Amino acid sequence: MLKRSRYLVVVQAVTLAVMLLLSACNAPSTGQRGSSAAAIATSSATSAATGTATSSPTAEPAATANAANAPKTLPANSTGTLPPGAALPSEATCAARVQRSSWEPRPANKAANSHVPTAAQIAAMKPWGSAMGMDPRADALRKQITGNFTGTTDEILQWAACKWGFSPDVLRADAVVESYWQQSQRGDYTSNQQYCPPGSWDGAGCFQSYGLFQIKWYFFKDAFPMAQTNSAFSAEYAYGILRACYEGWATYLKQGTPVSGYPSYRAGDLWGCLGRWFSGWWYTQDALQYIAKVKTTLADKTWKSPNF
Repeated sequence: MLKRSRYLVVVQAVTLAVMLLLSACNAPSTGQRGSSAAAIATSSATSAATGTATSSPTAEPAATANAANAPKTLPANSTGTLPPGAALPSEATCAARVQRSSWEPRPANKAANSHVPTAAQIAAMKPWGSAMGMDPRADALRKQITGNFTGTTDEILQWAACKWGFSPDVLRADAVVESYWQQSQRGDYTSNQQYCPPGSWDGAGCFQSYGLFQIKWYFFKDAFPMAQTNSAFSAEYAYGILRACYEGWATYLKQGTPVSGYPSYRAGDLWGCLGRWFSGWWYTQDALQYIAKVKTTLADKTWKSPNF
């Protein structure tokens, strides 16, 4: 398994960054599938946050009973990605665009696929802004998150892709790499109790990351428990964060230095933002490994394979 070191926010003050660097020596993986602010400042602008915790192996289940009923051509509600600054469709529009199918390779997702967050849970989410290393304009995206959709796992991925202006195949491929389309997937086991969601400590450690796109509790506490219990929320929250990056609003990334030969952070770089979701930085070696896995999965269309 690749290391996970998810989305982190840069602390602007150099003194604070140095202090965080000292404290980070014992910190677990801080990857993007669920990270946030100050921890990324513990890395210098020329090195990646590598993390130390490893994820539990992702199970790749045998063919499900309904695999034979999978459509030969899976539905697609978009052929590409909307550019930065483009108007995004409403969630009602996206719900209407979803191509419905009875195909469900992950029947175990049924409860999470049919559960939506409460209004109180959505209202309790914190703004996206400087405290998360983002341009305050990103909060307009956060305000669009509702988790208000139910359907099969593939339908949910279509809906979230449409809401944030991405190709559904990108989400399909990324969800294979992250969780093999299992909303119950847990990852990033750690023995550091401060990184454990309430009730997750097993006496020796806990899993830090949850859901289709492995959102990490410690850095996105206000996304829980929805990231565990609601598939649609999990998908659109993760890709709302990615959309903010794609718009050029992940401002902390401007302080990073990419691997030689790769561009600095800028709006409109989908693959850079996908790598950042995993590594927390911009075109690090860890990010490049993650990008390669998603690209391979996308090319292979793993979700169409007979044993998926």
